[in-house]
Amino acid sequence: MEEVLFSPPTAVEIEQYQQWWSALSPPWKQAFNEILLQRSSIDDLPLVTLHQLWNAPALRFAGPKAPYPNMSFELENLDGVLALKKLQIFVFTYQRLRGVEDIQHLPQLKSLFIFENEIHSLAGVEKLLDLEEIYFQANQISSLTPISGLSKLHTIYCADNLIASLEGIGSQHKALKQLFCTPNPNLPHSEVMRIEQELGIRVKGPL
Repeated sequence: MEEVLFSPPTAVEIEQYQQWWSALSPPWKQAFNEILLQRSSIDDLPLVTLHQLWNAPALRFAGPKAPYPNMSFELENLDGVLALKKLQIFVFTYQRLRGVEDIQHLPQLKSLFIFENEIHSLAGVEKLLDLEEIYFQANQISSLTPISGLSKLHTIYCADNLIASLEGIGSQHKALKQLFCTPNPNLPHSEVMRIEQELGIRVKGPL
């Protein structure tokens, strides 16, 4: 978690933090303990850590199969972060997430990294109107339509999915500079050529 200086929490904030923590499931309590304090437990976090967490602009959860993991197990939902409204950069990779409907509760997100999961649909991201980059390679996504209204996107990484059409990406994406969508076994070359001509950018392969 990025080091940021905060004012001391108020009594109301302390109560809010404690109520939120008490309601968390054991897997999420362990996840926060592992990524923040490098300890495998579900113990309560120190108040100063809770305060930093509540105000954190960036969080990273990388499962045990990641090249640089910071967790010993995989999470299956986003429940633990939905109250953290100040998040702008969210990394949730090498987990077992199947859907991102709840991501709409993090409206300030600018960068979203959800690659190497089990996601079938991007439904939910359409509410993230400030999103500037999204990485969702190595999932099971077949439609890009949920990102059609995200006009601030400058980077889209959607390789290794089930995409057969680039519908959802178009002239409204005037900020788009980088589009990585190959390989996608169901995506015809004609679709790649169409979007390159329409947007005037080159569709790229893996980094």
